[in-house]
Amino acid sequence: MNLLWFFLFSAGDGWCTSPLKVVLLGGRNSGKNSVGNLILGKEEFVTRERTSCSRRLGVVDGRWLTVVDAPGWWCDFSAQDTSRLVRREILTSVSLCSPGPHVFLITVKASSAFSERRRRAVEEHVSLLGHDVWRHCIVVFTFAGRSEHTEAQQVLERGGEGLRWLTERCGRRFVVLNGGADGTELLLKIQKLITENGNGAFEVRDSILQAAAEEKRRVDERAQMRFMRMKRHRCLMREMLRPVTDIRIVLLGAKGSGKTSALNTILGRRSSQELRRTAQSCVGDGVVFGRQLTVVDTPGWWMNYFCDETSVFDRREIALSSSLCPPGPHVFLLVIRVDRAFTETHRRAAQEHLELISEHIWSRVVLLFSFGDWLGGTTTEQYLETEGEPLLWLVEKCSNRYHVLNNKTKGDGFQVRELIGKIEEMMSGCSGCWHYEIERKALEELKTRMKTEADRARERLMKKEEQRRTARSELEKLRPLQEFTVILAGGRKAGKSSSGNTILTRESFDTDAGTSSCSEHRQNISEKTVSVVDTPGCFPVTSDLLTTPSALLLVVNLSSSFTHLHREAIEKQLEAEGGQLWSRAMVLFTHGDWMGDTSIERRIESEGAPLQRLVERCGNRYHVLDNKNWGDGAQVRKLLELVEEMLVGPRLAALQRGHRMWNWVSSAEKHSGATRRETTLNQRTSSRLAEAASSYPSLTGAGGSDAAQVVALPSGGSGRQTGFMFFDRDILTSFIVSVLKHGLRRPTVDLPVRFSGSYSLLSLSDSYMSSPRHPTDMSSEGDGISVHALSHPALTEQTLRRMSESGSLQAQIDRSSLDELEAFIDSYFEMTWEQTTGSFQSPEPDCLVAEQDALVRESEGEEVLSSIDRKLSKLELLEEIRADLAELRQNLESHTRTQRQK
Repeated sequence: MNLLWFFLFSAGDGWCTSPLKVVLLGGRNSGKNSVGNLILGKEEFVTRERTSCSRRLGVVDGRWLTVVDAPGWWCDFSAQDTSRLVRREILTSVSLCSPGPHVFLITVKASSAFSERRRRAVEEHVSLLGHDVWRHCIVVFTFAGRSEHTEAQQVLERGGEGLRWLTERCGRRFVVLNGGADGTELLLKIQKLITENGNGAFEVRDSILQAAAEEKRRVDERAQMRFMRMKRHRCLMREMLRPVTDIRIVLLGAKGSGKTSALNTILGRRSSQELRRTAQSCVGDGVVFGRQLTVVDTPGWWMNYFCDETSVFDRREIALSSSLCPPGPHVFLLVIRVDRAFTETHRRAAQEHLELISEHIWSRVVLLFSFGDWLGGTTTEQYLETEGEPLLWLVEKCSNRYHVLNNKTKGDGFQVRELIGKIEEMMSGCSGCWHYEIERKALEELKTRMKTEADRARERLMKKEEQRRTARSELEKLRPLQEFTVILAGGRKAGKSSSGNTILTRESFDTDAGTSSCSEHRQNISEKTVSVVDTPGCFPVTSDLLTTPSALLLVVNLSSSFTHLHREAIEKQLEAEGGQLWSRAMVLFTHGDWMGDTSIERRIESEGAPLQRLVERCGNRYHVLDNKNWGDGAQVRKLLELVEEMLVGPRLAALQRGHRMWNWVSSAEKHSGATRRETTLNQRTSSRLAEAASSYPSLTGAGGSDAAQVVALPSGGSGRQTGFMFFDRDILTSFIVSVLKHGLRRPTVDLPVRFSGSYSLLSLSDSYMSSPRHPTDMSSEGDGISVHALSHPALTEQTLRRMSESGSLQAQIDRSSLDELEAFIDSYFEMTWEQTTGSFQSPEPDCLVAEQDALVRESEGEEVLSSIDRKLSKLELLEEIRADLAELRQNLESHTRTQRQK
């Protein structure tokens, strides 16, 4: 490496002695320190986070190097979410290598996903230095493992569009530092960039740097004054100290602020379990420095949510927290993390949630700053004065009481001893009672209401289980769904896209940006093809989206309140169809991790009338998804079971409506003068059909177990019946669908027909259907049987044709759903069977007597044959060709839409 430096900086017009200046930028834990050590050739930067810039100097082959490591930001945080302290240090990093750096190295951990949110974070933080900074930037890809080796092209492909954008923004200048790299390629890139920029350095206007320096000076002065004021106040409180043996503490703060970690640090616990959100207030206790400590941990709120946006359940848990350490807490610790910005919204949220307990709580509040290791060499007072007015308002509200806790150094008892000392000082300064007095009457009323809600929650769960048992019994009457669609609807930020990804078990929908248009993805789940449609927020749902079969999932964010406005917005989405969609609707709750050990029924009852009404309108159907923990897919499988059970009612209702449609067609046929012959030989035909089907097991699938998959029709020629034709029922279905769909467009379908062990093709067209007695003669290779195919169904087909020409049939089809049309087709099959089996010439009387005698001899098997006959009459679709039927349905739906547009 030394020889390389000598070559790079001594080549050309002579020895180059000007110092090389480099600034390291990047997110936290992105590997900036390692890159700096690689450039300097030694371990100069320690691997720890800091809030101020760190500068190191070195000499490589006679040339001075200045490397500045700027503070990192959270990789998914926008610049507005980053503390003002870090933003100021990024800007002033330029001043540590005056007049400016030659190059900025943007470090990106290549082993982590580079999402759109992460790309925006890089763009916003680097742009703090100005628009021209990109001309001096190189992207450096780092890896967590030293042995990992990946090519540059692989890194870019894995990073996706966001990473390609970043490299393009930097002029396609990037370097991959694989495990064990010596930095040769990086040094070549640096020298090439310096040459392209004419050896010029990046410069920031002096006015900007002077303003930053002046701000830092004023911050240091105010910080020193605040520190002295805090010291004087503590000295006064120590003079009033009284002996304390028992201290009761309540921890309050936003979600992720570090309350549970603070509890473990205060009590000296070492928890090996992964920390989860605290869903219900819980109590911990222990003896620390001779004091009996009782610490209550409470549920957190979203940092940017005001009190009315927090769920009722969480608000109650916060209000009830004081009752868990009777007769009342001595101190409330408001936990705030120091590694992110604290805005006016965060301040107002903290104020409103604390005042759920009491408006007079502030005299007993101490600010507890978590993630104290992040401050590094920055003092607490410097942090406070830098962050601005919202945080300073809280400090003054708490009478300048604050403490910093480093949860990473639990073995350090000094910080806990200091905290206990500050609590005792505060208690000594309280007039009257040492602890907070709980309002007993309000507490009893709240507990009574919660008990009533718990009883209703049990009733709701029992009702849901009973509904599921009924639905499962009805489901046995229908064939299992192999393909269906779920539509995700609801308000913005409800979690629709995340839910779609959880259902499909892959990242199909973009969760970084809001959904602007409907999008669909499908996946095979538990041997079912599931299509998921994601819709924009408050998107009006119409029947066009509800292909058959389909379910509507109304997505509700469980982590926030649900008001009348939310309910009205969701109901408005379903108004277009006049309330017909509720039978296919279910409430899907997101943020399942928010519940902890509480049941969803308790959440529904506590939230109040708006949510309860929505659940009731959906027929008490609901489910919860935890989109953060996909697990083994059990929650998705349960959701699919609930969807299939929910669709039982609409499917049965559609079948009934389909039969009514058939009755309408039948009455129209009767009115037009069409007649049907009486079916006098049904039992005889059923017996022969069962006998024939058993002779050809290949027609009924493996083992001949499903005779209902074949349609058998009598065949014959010259007025005499000679046997049966066996049709694939679903191809025959396709033919009828084609007739209904195209009318007089001369549909033609080739039907495979079985004659005594061999197959032939029978071509049916509208020319055949135009005549009730048009013969179709075919000779089978086996026996040369002549066949009259499908004579009497033509009578009904003629009726359908006349109705189609008059427009009445099309009007009825337009008013019917696909489920109704499917039921109509099933009914048409049943009628076709009856007509066909009863339409052939009756045999001679003596033959009839012989056949009747045969029927008597076979009376013992009558029950079995009747069962087979019923199965054949149902004409259920074959499992292996359901995809073909789905395609036909789509074509029919498309045709219906076209007719409506006309």
